[in-house]
Amino acid sequence: MPAAVVFAFAVADGLSPVVGAAPYDVLSRQIPRLLVARLNGGGDRGIRFFPFLGPIDGQRNFLTVRELFEPATLAALHRQGDVTLLVDGVFRGEVLHWRLLDGRGHDVVRECEVPFDPRRPLDMLLRLEFEIGDQLGWLDRPQATCALAGEALGWWLVLKDTVLRHEANLLDYSPEPMRPAQRLLEVAPDLVEAHDAVLDLATQVAKRNRGDKDLLALLVKLTPLLTDDPDRLERHAAMAQACGAENDAVTSLLRAARIAPERPELVERAAALLYRLDRHAELADLVQQARAERRATCTALAQFAAVADRSGDRALRRELTAELFARDDLTVPVARLLVSFLLEDERPADARAVAEQALRAQPEHALLRFELGRACLLLGDDASAAAALQRALAIGLPFAVRPEAERMLRLASVPGLWNGTRAVEAAIAGGDLPLALQHVSRLVARVGRVPEALFLLGLVRHKLGHPRRAERALRRVLRLDDAFADAHNRLGILLVSRGRIQEGHDHLQRAHQLAPGEASPLLHLAQACALLGHHDEARRHVEAAQLAGASPDLLDAVRREIASARP
Repeated sequence: MPAAVVFAFAVADGLSPVVGAAPYDVLSRQIPRLLVARLNGGGDRGIRFFPFLGPIDGQRNFLTVRELFEPATLAALHRQGDVTLLVDGVFRGEVLHWRLLDGRGHDVVRECEVPFDPRRPLDMLLRLEFEIGDQLGWLDRPQATCALAGEALGWWLVLKDTVLRHEANLLDYSPEPMRPAQRLLEVAPDLVEAHDAVLDLATQVAKRNRGDKDLLALLVKLTPLLTDDPDRLERHAAMAQACGAENDAVTSLLRAARIAPERPELVERAAALLYRLDRHAELADLVQQARAERRATCTALAQFAAVADRSGDRALRRELTAELFARDDLTVPVARLLVSFLLEDERPADARAVAEQALRAQPEHALLRFELGRACLLLGDDASAAAALQRALAIGLPFAVRPEAERMLRLASVPGLWNGTRAVEAAIAGGDLPLALQHVSRLVARVGRVPEALFLLGLVRHKLGHPRRAERALRRVLRLDDAFADAHNRLGILLVSRGRIQEGHDHLQRAHQLAPGEASPLLHLAQACALLGHHDEARRHVEAAQLAGASPDLLDAVRREIASARP
């Protein structure tokens, strides 16, 4: 049962605004609302606030009443069931007339007039709090009032009323809705009550429009003013990030993380945002400090390892990988990153162990299943690799990963194909094409008419300058599997180089259709289009290749070829 309902105060007719104070209609709501907050003591002790709402010009809005209601009428309004006390009041010149009513019988329990100065509106809160607490049988000592005074207090109350308007889902008719917050920060930049009120407003405005430019400017203005309170800094960071001010958000998160090192989630959030903003040196410094204090979480270490990977610092990445591998608190996302690093470092057995452990916690994680398949292939366990890859594809892999998973599954499905493929690719990478030809010839003899093996044969023959044999091998691939994108791409390159441009163009077009995210078919398709005289189309393919991640040198070379091409 609610202990008390405190109504918005009435405002007698004829009261003039007071310079430097909040308007009376604001005071009529905010003084009783502050009283309720003080009585509840930061929790819920059953004290409720009741503002008067009704239609004005067809819109729902706050109503300012001019006189006290009859007790029975007042009791009928709140609809809170049985209530011990009802509290209301009316501003009359330099006094506040207030009363306490019995919630059941509606009799006046206590009635009094206290001096009231709109420029010092909080002075009477202690008296009211004491009187209500006494009627409820509470023995608590009244709380001290906030540190705001003068003009700052007036703007603070106006701002709190603006927040209340948002909470009640009312329209804000002010032509400058952020003005109370802006003025409050100007007159009281260092007071935490001002910061909290501004953050309250930001929370409400962001619910309706996170892209509000005035809100964004307000959050930026607040950034350097915040005190060293981690909760307040974290709150500001969340609001700033939601509104797109990520640099201001990370500034607050960094301060919060350094103030409260015992809260590792702050380090994680700051590190994640620093990584996205490419502020890698600050991320490294933050996580190194957490490591030195033995407070770095696995997520923070993984973010640091990702920075080391991006910067090419393999020694640091190996150090962090070893640190992560030794921990037993890996989350699934961290485990997946660790597996990928372990595979790159040629530690497939360790990668498999980490993947299998993480999959016990989240068995339907498709990308981890994919990584497990890679590890099993490298270990020569083709059956386990095929099972993992089949499961990953069934669960659903991202579009960009799916073709590679399908390729790996094909390799895992034929005994010896994976290891033979790796031997051929290693020889090509080492520039030893005769050795590559020996490996691929043995592979084809061993596994037979398998598209992947025949493709490697065509690739090696092409690189050795055997175009007819290469074409024959590649056409055999496509007779077996017309959806083999790499074979279409290689055959298209070969045909264009031999002057059969239209036929080569068609194969390159097919390769692009099968692998739309790959840059190589796009670049060669651009060259073929230029040779056919389709220069606009060629330029569009080059732009698409750039978006797909083609190297700048290759892009420049193809652009030069297009500019000089003749059909």
